[in-house]
Amino acid sequence: MDPTLKLLTLINVSAARPGKRQRSSNLTHYHKITRNAVAAQQDTASTSNLTPSSSSPAKKSKPTSSSPTSPSKPTNSTQLAGQDSDHDHDDDDDDDDNDDDGEAKQYVSITNDDPSKPLNGANQLSAFDAHFGSEGPHAQAISKLPESVTSLTYSTSRSTLPALPTQIVISQPMLPSLHNHHYTVQPQIKVLQAFNSFISNEYSAPTPLHKALATTLGSYADFCDTNLSLSARSQYRQTLAMHTMSHVAKTRRRVIKNNEKLAKLASADTSADTDQPDIRDQGFTRPKVLILLPFRNSALEWVDLLTNFSLCSQVDNKSRFNKEYNLPEAAVDKLAVPAVAAKYPQDHIANFAGNIDDSFQLGLKVTRKSLKLFSGFYDSDVIVASPLGLRLGIENDRGDSDFLSSIEMVIVDQADVISMQNWEHLEFVLDRLNHIPRQSRDTDFSRVKQYYLDNRASMFRQTILLSAYDFPALRAVFNHSLNNVAGKIRTVVQVGKDHAEMSRVLQGVRQTFSRFEAANPHAEPDLRFNHFTTKTLAQLSKSAISSSHTLILVPSYFDFVRLDGFLRSHNQNRKQGETANLSYTSISEYSTPKQMRRAREAFFSGKKRFLLLTERAHFYRRFKIRGVKTIVFYQLPQNATFYSELLDFPFITKKASSN
Repeated sequence: MDPTLKLLTLINVSAARPGKRQRSSNLTHYHKITRNAVAAQQDTASTSNLTPSSSSPAKKSKPTSSSPTSPSKPTNSTQLAGQDSDHDHDDDDDDDDNDDDGEAKQYVSITNDDPSKPLNGANQLSAFDAHFGSEGPHAQAISKLPESVTSLTYSTSRSTLPALPTQIVISQPMLPSLHNHHYTVQPQIKVLQAFNSFISNEYSAPTPLHKALATTLGSYADFCDTNLSLSARSQYRQTLAMHTMSHVAKTRRRVIKNNEKLAKLASADTSADTDQPDIRDQGFTRPKVLILLPFRNSALEWVDLLTNFSLCSQVDNKSRFNKEYNLPEAAVDKLAVPAVAAKYPQDHIANFAGNIDDSFQLGLKVTRKSLKLFSGFYDSDVIVASPLGLRLGIENDRGDSDFLSSIEMVIVDQADVISMQNWEHLEFVLDRLNHIPRQSRDTDFSRVKQYYLDNRASMFRQTILLSAYDFPALRAVFNHSLNNVAGKIRTVVQVGKDHAEMSRVLQGVRQTFSRFEAANPHAEPDLRFNHFTTKTLAQLSKSAISSSHTLILVPSYFDFVRLDGFLRSHNQNRKQGETANLSYTSISEYSTPKQMRRAREAFFSGKKRFLLLTERAHFYRRFKIRGVKTIVFYQLPQNATFYSELLDFPFITKKASSN
């Protein structure tokens, strides 16, 4: 650890320990102090010049429709974010007319023990307060742990959510003080109104899936769904966007209310040397939500949803956003042409229609009047980015990732697509979350929550992982990288015989599975390679049928490079008649269109006996390759759909293979 960083941390923590607080006139909030607080301080300064002290508190703001005494009812006339505004406003006012947290009073209840079983009762502690409150039960439970404890242990149980087609596994932290605690899920009421108004255009009312997701996400437990279908994707994104903006609104309004509270206390008695309440409601930096996506086309849909639920009357830089995240004017989206789209499966169209640039990063700042797109990260509430774009931004800025120090919610959408890009970029970003910053950046440490100062913020971060299917790298992140004190929930897919991928294979196709022993999982790649090169290739070369027109699918690019090197070396060193002729060609995700065309022609004509194909190349191109008589899977594909797709290759006609 950098000794200077350690010294800085000790100084800051020492300054933030409970005790006599600084007077309000010297407060330095890490955002700008709200207009009311500034006005109160100015009034205090002018009054102190006339009289030694003042005992008249400021007037209490009049309750609005979202106050606890007069909750608003959701209506279809909720005003959503509307007109486009491309000019930057000088208004950086985070003030709000509400004097409460704006939480909905129509409760959806949840129990800490089983999020699938709602409870009754509107007087219980909300999940937001329980999880993020500086003195909440979760913070108290973590504060009792020894400093040496850096991760939590969990007990697991199975349950069901009626709206989901799968079972769920619930992992609860083994902390006795949290057992049998019941919390209510309370979306911010105005965000909920905007949500109800928005979905009324498509649904008559929130669907069971909307409600189940809102309840589950509102518990602030980690959530991993590995069975996300295309038909449910829009409902997931709508609910997640509502959950995101609800969290941003409640967090922001709590800070505003506490600012006003401190300002009123300062104006009530400016000369008395009295202790003020110990209010801890912030992190080190402003960004609270990080949304990671594979392509700009997904970011376009996400930002539109966040805009609708932002409660802002105008959106800054909307035209610039539409220009940069839609296709360029001269570009043509081939997948938008019905004749071309008919050649591809629906998941390919959903993933690749529109702008598929995979390097982007975007900050969203929510103020009282507007939603500002393209805001600086340290001024943003929400960050929408691709793992690649965010990594490049961090590396280009001398490794500065302090803006990720106070992230409270991470959403990884389309994790299956991200795995086909470069999973290492995602791991790079996740490894830089919730660390103590290297620079203070005007942080008011007297307002920073204690678990941030104790370097345990990762235990309060909610991580949401969405994927069309499960795969080892995703499960590793869920099992080993997530330590949420609110617990973890993941779906369990149980595939019936009628829906199994092998049931979609055409009848008459002979399938043979080869097994090799691998006692040590870490040695599995080497054992697989040895088995394939010494036994499988020998069997293929001796067969009159499989010695040519054989397609070999290799899921991992590293295995592909290794196998490609073996075949090249074998063909260069072989002697005529002494060893088998293993002539081959290859297609990977890095092959140019010209190289792909030549490889397919050589394979179809028989000039090359074998064709090596990576799973990523098939994912991006969705080939239909002619001339295939035998298919060998070096390893089962990560995407099970590709298994039946490739087994259709021997039956492809010339017309069908045009893509």
